[in-house]
Amino acid sequence: MRFIACAAFSALLLASGGANAAENAPQDMASIPSQTAAQADATAAFVREASLSGLFDVESAQLALDRGKDADVRKLAREIVENQTLANSRLQAFEPKYAQTVLSGDYAARLEKLKKVKAEDFDKAFLAAQKQSHQESVKLLTDYEHTGEDKRLKSYASETLEFLTLHQTRVNSLQ
Repeated sequence: MRFIACAAFSALLLASGGANAAENAPQDMASIPSQTAAQADATAAFVREASLSGLFDVESAQLALDRGKDADVRKLAREIVENQTLANSRLQAFEPKYAQTVLSGDYAARLEKLKKVKAEDFDKAFLAAQKQSHQESVKLLTDYEHTGEDKRLKSYASETLEFLTLHQTRVNSLQ
């Protein structure tokens, strides 16, 4: 049943991402006359942070697929990789200028820390890292959904929140 739900959600994301090529075509922030410089900066900051968070979720979940021992943790990791990879691709298509494709900063440090965790402690550390990441991501996306200017990114935030809150619930139940 979950596979069907994931497949349906994936189809929804793909369909909404490609429904109208002209509407979804990446735009240079300078070419949007209705946006002020502050709004453009806020949009760029949102895209950078959302893409880094998404990259961290995927890379840490891939690590969990390799190192995780608990079947439920590995199942969650697979779902995170599937859902977040699709969301990352969509964000990259919307804003290639600002979307990050390489993990950096605090997110890179978090991943390195997770890589160094002992095998017997990995599942617990992965869940703690996902709990923090999902709390931050849910706040970021919720804030943009309510205050953001770009309609495409507001839609992205809303749709991404759907699976992030499900992941967050699963993380909390596994801890």
